[in-house]
Amino acid sequence: MVESRESCRELIMLDLDVIASVNWSPAYGERIREMRGKISMQKLADEVTEKFGYSVTKQYIQMMEKPFSPRASKTVPFLLLRHICTALGRDVQEIFDSPKIIQNNSQQ
Repeated sequence: MVESRESCRELIMLDLDVIASVNWSPAYGERIREMRGKISMQKLADEVTEKFGYSVTKQYIQMMEKPFSPRASKTVPFLLLRHICTALGRDVQEIFDSPKIIQNNSQQ
């Protein structure tokens, strides 16, 4: 029996450092909002900017969480997602509901 592309997902493992951006969706925005909890968007933006030197605004985080505007970005920088998750004490794979796979460098 041959599976159709509609019933299967194709997955590959990539080193996170090679990913530049992610095609964004409202579901990912909702996960960011849930992960943020009671932390204000402004506080999160300030923390990412101060801790990582990555300039992000409250408005950009708001656009990420609610990407419904026609002017909303269709992609989000992956490095920003990593910084946001680190600032929130979370792992980036939580946004995508994906397993975390860690490879020991000595096995390469």
